[in-house]
Amino acid sequence: MNKPKIISLGFATPKYSYGQREIFDALKYPQHFWRIFLDSGIEKRHFCVPLDRIKMLSFQEQQETYQETAVALSKLAILDCLDGRDPKEIGLFISNTCTGYLPGPVLGHYLAREFGFSPSTYIMSNVGMGCDGGFPGIKRAFDFTYSTGRLSLTLAIELCSLTHFPEPDSKPDPTNHWELLRSNALFGDGCSCALVGSDNISRHPVIIDTETNLDTRYLDDLGYTWVQGRLRVRLSKRVPFIAASLAKIVVEKLLNKHGLNLDMINHWIIHPAGSGVLDRIKDNLGLSEDKVALSREVLRNFGNTSSSSTGIIGKFLLEKERQPKGYCGVINIGPGMTSDMTLLKFGDESD
Repeated sequence: MNKPKIISLGFATPKYSYGQREIFDALKYPQHFWRIFLDSGIEKRHFCVPLDRIKMLSFQEQQETYQETAVALSKLAILDCLDGRDPKEIGLFISNTCTGYLPGPVLGHYLAREFGFSPSTYIMSNVGMGCDGGFPGIKRAFDFTYSTGRLSLTLAIELCSLTHFPEPDSKPDPTNHWELLRSNALFGDGCSCALVGSDNISRHPVIIDTETNLDTRYLDDLGYTWVQGRLRVRLSKRVPFIAASLAKIVVEKLLNKHGLNLDMINHWIIHPAGSGVLDRIKDNLGLSEDKVALSREVLRNFGNTSSSSTGIIGKFLLEKERQPKGYCGVINIGPGMTSDMTLLKFGDESD
Protein backbone atom coordinates (compact mmCIF):
# COMPACT_ATOMS: atom_id res chain seq x y z
CA MET A 1 0.00 0.00 0.00
CA ASN A 2 1.23 3.53 -0.82
CA LYS A 3 2.06 5.75 2.11
CA PRO A 4 -0.75 8.15 3.09
CA LYS A 5 -0.72 11.75 1.93
CA ILE A 6 -2.10 15.01 3.18
CA ILE A 7 -4.65 15.45 0.43
CA SER A 8 -6.34 18.59 1.70
CA LEU A 9 -6.03 21.28 4.38
CA GLY A 10 -8.52 23.76 5.77
CA PHE A 11 -8.59 26.50 8.40
CA ALA A 12 -10.88 29.06 9.97
CA THR A 13 -10.57 31.92 12.45
CA PRO A 14 -13.19 33.72 14.58
CA LYS A 15 -14.76 36.93 13.32
CA TYR A 16 -13.22 39.27 15.91
CA SER A 17 -9.77 40.58 14.93
CA TYR A 18 -7.60 43.04 16.86
CA GLY A 19 -4.25 44.71 16.43
CA GLN A 20 -1.56 44.32 19.06
CA ARG A 21 -1.93 47.93 20.19
CA GLU A 22 -5.70 47.51 20.67
CA ILE A 23 -5.14 44.40 22.80
CA PHE A 24 -2.42 46.04 24.88
CA ASP A 25 -4.54 49.13 25.53
CA ALA A 26 -7.59 47.04 26.46
CA LEU A 27 -5.58 45.09 29.03
CA LYS A 28 -4.42 48.42 30.51
CA TYR A 29 -0.87 47.33 31.19
CA PRO A 30 1.69 50.00 32.16
CA GLN A 31 3.13 51.64 29.05
CA HIS A 32 6.68 50.38 29.57
CA PHE A 33 5.46 46.80 28.89
CA TRP A 34 4.40 47.70 25.34
CA ARG A 35 7.82 46.57 24.09
CA ILE A 36 6.89 42.94 24.84
CA PHE A 37 3.83 43.18 22.56
CA LEU A 38 5.76 45.14 19.92
CA ASP A 39 8.62 42.63 19.76
CA SER A 40 6.33 39.60 19.48
CA GLY A 41 6.38 39.58 15.67
CA ILE A 42 2.57 39.84 15.74
CA GLU A 43 0.42 42.55 14.17
CA LYS A 44 -3.07 41.15 14.76
CA ARG A 45 -4.91 38.20 16.29
CA HIS A 46 -8.40 36.70 16.19
CA PHE A 47 -10.54 36.10 19.28
CA CYS A 48 -13.84 34.25 19.61
CA VAL A 49 -15.31 36.85 21.98
CA PRO A 50 -15.13 40.64 21.80
CA LEU A 51 -12.01 42.05 23.39
CA ASP A 52 -13.97 44.01 25.98
CA ARG A 53 -15.61 40.81 27.29
CA ILE A 54 -12.55 38.58 27.69
CA LYS A 55 -11.72 39.77 31.20
CA MET A 56 -15.37 39.54 32.30
CA LEU A 57 -16.17 35.91 31.46
CA SER A 58 -16.71 33.46 34.30
CA PHE A 59 -15.25 29.98 33.95
CA GLN A 60 -18.75 28.65 33.24
CA GLU A 61 -19.22 31.20 30.48
CA GLN A 62 -15.81 30.35 29.04
CA GLN A 63 -16.63 26.66 28.72
CA GLU A 64 -20.10 27.27 27.30
CA THR A 65 -18.59 29.64 24.74
CA TYR A 66 -15.91 27.05 23.97
CA GLN A 67 -18.44 24.38 23.01
CA GLU A 68 -20.54 26.70 20.86
CA THR A 69 -17.57 28.27 19.09
CA ALA A 70 -15.54 25.07 18.71
CA VAL A 71 -18.39 23.37 16.85
CA ALA A 72 -19.07 26.39 14.60
CA LEU A 73 -15.42 27.14 13.81
CA SER A 74 -14.54 23.48 13.27
CA LYS A 75 -17.41 23.19 10.82
CA LEU A 76 -15.99 26.06 8.74
CA ALA A 77 -12.48 24.56 8.72
CA ILE A 78 -13.79 21.11 7.76
CA LEU A 79 -15.88 22.52 4.90
CA ASP A 80 -12.76 24.30 3.65
CA CYS A 81 -10.81 21.05 3.91
CA LEU A 82 -13.32 18.62 2.39
CA ASP A 83 -13.86 20.87 -0.63
CA GLY A 84 -17.00 19.02 -1.70
CA ARG A 85 -15.97 15.50 -0.63
CA ASP A 86 -18.54 13.26 1.05
CA PRO A 87 -18.08 13.31 4.87
CA LYS A 88 -19.37 9.74 5.00
CA GLU A 89 -16.07 8.59 3.50
CA ILE A 90 -14.16 9.63 6.65
CA GLY A 91 -13.06 6.57 8.62
CA LEU A 92 -11.43 8.39 11.54
CA PHE A 93 -12.03 11.80 13.05
CA ILE A 94 -9.66 13.06 15.72
CA SER A 95 -9.83 16.44 17.46
CA ASN A 96 -6.93 18.13 19.27
CA THR A 97 -7.24 20.95 21.81
CA CYS A 98 -5.84 22.28 25.08
CA THR A 99 -8.07 25.34 25.57
CA GLY A 100 -11.43 23.78 26.38
CA TYR A 101 -12.98 20.56 27.54
CA LEU A 102 -16.11 18.70 26.46
CA PRO A 103 -16.64 15.86 28.96
CA GLY A 104 -18.75 13.79 26.58
CA PRO A 105 -20.19 13.94 24.06
CA VAL A 106 -16.88 15.21 22.67
CA LEU A 107 -16.38 17.60 19.76
CA GLY A 108 -16.24 14.78 17.23
CA HIS A 109 -19.69 13.55 18.27
CA TYR A 110 -21.25 16.96 17.67
CA LEU A 111 -19.50 17.28 14.31
CA ALA A 112 -20.62 13.78 13.33
CA ARG A 113 -24.18 15.02 13.75
CA GLU A 114 -23.45 18.23 11.82
CA PHE A 115 -21.85 16.43 8.86
CA GLY A 116 -23.57 13.07 8.94
CA PHE A 117 -20.43 10.99 9.41
CA SER A 118 -20.87 7.27 8.89
CA PRO A 119 -21.90 5.36 12.05
CA SER A 120 -18.67 3.37 11.58
CA THR A 121 -16.45 6.48 11.77
CA TYR A 122 -14.03 6.25 14.67
CA ILE A 123 -14.17 9.32 16.92
CA MET A 124 -11.15 10.27 19.03
CA SER A 125 -10.44 13.25 21.31
CA ASN A 126 -6.91 14.37 22.12
CA VAL A 127 -6.86 16.90 24.98
CA GLY A 128 -4.03 18.73 26.71
CA MET A 129 -1.10 18.38 24.28
CA GLY A 130 -0.77 22.14 23.91
CA CYS A 131 0.92 23.63 20.86
CA ASP A 132 2.15 20.14 20.00
CA GLY A 133 -1.39 18.74 19.57
CA GLY A 134 -1.35 18.83 15.77
CA PHE A 135 1.50 16.30 15.62
CA PRO A 136 -0.16 13.32 17.36
CA GLY A 137 -3.24 14.00 15.25
CA ILE A 138 -1.26 13.59 12.02
CA LYS A 139 0.58 10.57 13.42
CA ARG A 140 -2.64 8.82 14.40
CA ALA A 141 -4.25 9.68 11.05
CA PHE A 142 -1.24 8.25 9.21
CA ASP A 143 -1.35 5.01 11.19
CA PHE A 144 -5.10 4.56 10.70
CA THR A 145 -5.10 5.32 6.98
CA TYR A 146 -2.02 3.18 6.34
CA SER A 147 -3.57 0.18 8.10
CA THR A 148 -7.14 0.51 6.78
CA GLY A 149 -6.94 2.48 3.55
CA ARG A 150 -9.73 4.76 4.80
CA LEU A 151 -9.69 8.55 4.97
CA SER A 152 -8.73 10.26 8.24
CA LEU A 153 -9.59 13.80 9.28
CA THR A 154 -7.53 15.38 12.05
CA LEU A 155 -8.53 18.76 13.45
CA ALA A 156 -6.84 21.21 15.83
CA ILE A 157 -9.08 23.78 17.52
CA GLU A 158 -7.66 26.32 19.97
CA LEU A 159 -9.62 29.16 21.56
CA CYS A 160 -6.78 30.65 23.56
CA SER A 161 -8.71 33.81 24.39
CA LEU A 162 -11.00 31.69 26.58
CA THR A 163 -8.09 30.77 28.84
CA HIS A 164 -7.34 34.37 29.74
CA PHE A 165 -6.33 34.58 33.41
CA PRO A 166 -7.33 38.01 34.75
CA GLU A 167 -4.64 40.10 36.40
CA PRO A 168 -6.17 42.25 39.17
CA ASP A 169 -6.12 45.98 38.40
CA SER A 170 -4.03 45.24 35.26
CA LYS A 171 -0.94 44.89 37.43
CA PRO A 172 1.31 42.30 35.74
CA ASP A 173 2.25 39.37 37.94
CA PRO A 174 6.08 39.11 37.90
CA THR A 175 5.90 35.32 38.38
CA ASN A 176 8.26 33.49 36.03
CA HIS A 177 9.41 36.71 34.32
CA TRP A 178 5.90 38.05 33.66
CA GLU A 179 4.62 34.85 32.05
CA LEU A 180 0.97 35.95 31.95
CA LEU A 181 1.82 39.24 30.31
CA ARG A 182 4.03 37.52 27.74
CA SER A 183 1.35 34.94 26.95
CA ASN A 184 -1.22 37.74 26.53
CA ALA A 185 1.09 39.18 23.87
CA LEU A 186 1.23 35.94 21.88
CA PHE A 187 -1.83 33.73 21.69
CA GLY A 188 -4.77 33.90 19.31
CA ASP A 189 -7.67 31.67 18.28
CA GLY A 190 -7.78 29.41 15.24
CA CYS A 191 -8.77 26.05 13.81
CA SER A 192 -7.10 23.91 11.15
CA CYS A 193 -7.63 20.42 9.81
CA ALA A 194 -5.98 17.93 7.49
CA LEU A 195 -7.50 15.17 5.41
CA VAL A 196 -5.19 12.16 5.15
CA GLY A 197 -5.65 9.56 2.43
CA SER A 198 -4.13 8.20 -0.76
CA ASP A 199 -4.26 9.51 -4.32
CA ASN A 200 -2.02 10.07 -7.35
CA ILE A 201 -1.87 13.85 -7.23
CA SER A 202 1.77 14.97 -6.95
CA ARG A 203 0.77 18.27 -5.36
CA HIS A 204 -0.38 16.36 -2.29
CA PRO A 205 2.60 15.58 -0.06
CA VAL A 206 3.41 12.03 1.00
CA ILE A 207 3.89 11.58 4.76
CA ILE A 208 7.35 10.00 4.70
CA ASP A 209 8.02 9.64 8.41
CA THR A 210 7.70 11.22 11.85
CA GLU A 211 9.97 11.60 14.87
CA THR A 212 9.46 12.86 18.41
CA ASN A 213 11.76 14.00 21.19
CA LEU A 214 10.60 14.45 24.81
CA ASP A 215 12.80 15.92 27.54
CA THR A 216 11.00 15.82 30.90
CA ARG A 217 13.64 17.99 32.55
CA TYR A 218 11.57 20.89 31.22
CA LEU A 219 8.17 19.61 32.32
CA ASP A 220 7.39 22.81 34.25
CA ASP A 221 8.52 25.29 31.59
CA LEU A 222 5.50 25.26 29.28
CA GLY A 223 1.79 24.44 29.47
CA TYR A 224 -1.13 25.15 31.77
CA THR A 225 -1.74 24.70 35.45
CA TRP A 226 -4.91 25.13 37.54
CA VAL A 227 -5.12 28.19 39.79
CA GLN A 228 -8.33 29.25 41.56
CA GLY A 229 -10.37 26.94 39.33
CA ARG A 230 -8.99 28.44 36.10
CA LEU A 231 -6.36 27.50 33.57
CA ARG A 232 -3.24 29.58 33.97
CA VAL A 233 -0.39 29.59 31.46
CA ARG A 234 3.07 28.38 32.38
CA LEU A 235 5.55 30.02 30.02
CA SER A 236 9.17 30.04 31.08
CA LYS A 237 11.37 32.77 29.67
CA ARG A 238 13.83 30.11 28.54
CA VAL A 239 11.31 28.35 26.25
CA PRO A 240 12.85 29.82 23.04
CA PHE A 241 16.25 28.39 23.95
CA ILE A 242 14.88 24.99 25.00
CA ALA A 243 12.67 24.78 21.90
CA ALA A 244 15.58 25.48 19.56
CA SER A 245 17.76 22.87 21.25
CA LEU A 246 15.10 20.16 21.21
CA ALA A 247 14.07 20.96 17.63
CA LYS A 248 17.63 20.49 16.39
CA ILE A 249 17.83 17.06 18.03
CA VAL A 250 14.63 15.77 16.41
CA VAL A 251 15.43 17.27 13.00
CA GLU A 252 18.91 15.76 12.87
CA LYS A 253 17.60 12.39 14.02
CA LEU A 254 14.90 12.18 11.36
CA LEU A 255 17.05 13.51 8.51
CA ASN A 256 19.93 11.19 9.36
CA LYS A 257 17.51 8.26 9.36
CA HIS A 258 16.65 9.01 5.73
CA GLY A 259 20.12 10.03 4.58
CA LEU A 260 19.12 13.67 4.15
CA ASN A 261 20.69 16.97 5.13
CA LEU A 262 19.19 20.39 5.83
CA ASP A 263 20.00 21.70 2.34
CA MET A 264 17.74 19.02 0.85
CA ILE A 265 14.60 20.37 2.60
CA ASN A 266 12.85 22.78 0.22
CA HIS A 267 10.12 23.95 2.58
CA TRP A 268 9.83 24.42 6.33
CA ILE A 269 6.67 24.72 8.41
CA ILE A 270 7.75 25.73 11.92
CA HIS A 271 5.32 26.30 14.78
CA PRO A 272 5.29 30.11 15.20
CA ALA A 273 5.39 30.16 18.97
CA GLY A 274 6.79 33.70 18.86
CA SER A 275 9.47 35.67 17.08
CA GLY A 276 12.10 34.61 19.62
CA VAL A 277 11.37 30.91 19.08
CA LEU A 278 11.50 31.26 15.30
CA ASP A 279 14.74 33.24 15.50
CA ARG A 280 16.48 30.64 17.63
CA ILE A 281 15.26 27.62 15.68
CA LYS A 282 16.35 29.32 12.45
CA ASP A 283 19.79 30.11 13.85
CA ASN A 284 20.24 26.73 15.53
CA LEU A 285 19.46 24.88 12.31
CA GLY A 286 21.36 27.36 10.13
CA LEU A 287 18.31 28.15 7.99
CA SER A 288 18.08 31.18 5.72
CA GLU A 289 15.41 33.77 6.43
CA ASP A 290 13.36 32.76 3.39
CA LYS A 291 12.87 29.27 4.90
CA VAL A 292 10.97 30.73 7.87
CA ALA A 293 9.21 33.55 6.00
CA LEU A 294 5.87 31.74 5.81
CA SER A 295 5.92 30.88 9.51
CA ARG A 296 6.62 34.54 10.29
CA GLU A 297 3.77 35.65 8.03
CA VAL A 298 1.28 33.45 9.85
CA LEU A 299 2.63 34.61 13.22
CA ARG A 300 2.27 38.23 12.12
CA ASN A 301 -1.35 37.86 10.97
CA PHE A 302 -2.73 35.33 13.47
CA GLY A 303 -0.39 35.16 16.47
CA ASN A 304 0.44 31.84 18.11
CA THR A 305 -2.72 29.76 17.60
CA SER A 306 -1.25 26.79 19.46
CA SER A 307 -1.87 23.37 17.88
CA SER A 308 -3.71 24.81 14.86
CA SER A 309 -0.77 26.93 13.69
CA THR A 310 1.18 24.47 11.53
CA GLY A 311 -1.98 23.51 9.65
CA ILE A 312 -2.60 27.17 8.84
CA ILE A 313 0.96 27.55 7.56
CA GLY A 314 0.54 24.42 5.44
CA LYS A 315 -2.62 25.84 3.88
CA PHE A 316 -0.77 29.05 3.00
CA LEU A 317 2.09 27.04 1.49
CA LEU A 318 -0.28 25.21 -0.84
CA GLU A 319 -1.97 28.48 -1.79
CA LYS A 320 1.31 30.25 -2.56
CA GLU A 321 3.02 27.39 -4.41
CA ARG A 322 1.11 26.08 -7.43
CA GLN A 323 3.31 22.99 -7.55
CA PRO A 324 5.53 22.57 -4.46
CA LYS A 325 8.48 20.24 -5.01
CA GLY A 326 10.75 18.17 -2.83
CA TYR A 327 10.87 17.66 0.90
CA CYS A 328 9.03 19.66 3.55
CA GLY A 329 9.88 19.61 7.24
CA VAL A 330 7.15 20.34 9.80
CA ILE A 331 8.35 21.19 13.31
CA ASN A 332 6.02 21.21 16.32
CA ILE A 333 6.94 22.35 19.82
CA GLY A 334 4.88 21.71 22.94
CA PRO A 335 4.74 21.03 26.66
CA GLY A 336 6.69 18.21 28.16
CA MET A 337 8.81 19.73 26.66
CA THR A 338 8.40 18.00 23.34
CA SER A 339 9.67 18.63 19.84
CA ASP A 340 8.36 16.71 16.85
CA MET A 341 9.04 16.58 13.13
CA THR A 342 6.96 15.32 10.26
CA LEU A 343 8.81 14.72 6.99
CA LEU A 344 6.69 15.30 3.88
CA LYS A 345 7.54 15.00 0.21
CA PHE A 346 5.85 16.58 -2.77
CA GLY A 347 5.91 14.52 -5.95
CA ASP A 348 6.51 10.78 -6.18
CA GLU A 349 8.04 9.26 -3.07
CA SER A 350 10.71 7.58 -5.19
CA ASP A 351 11.82 10.80 -6.95
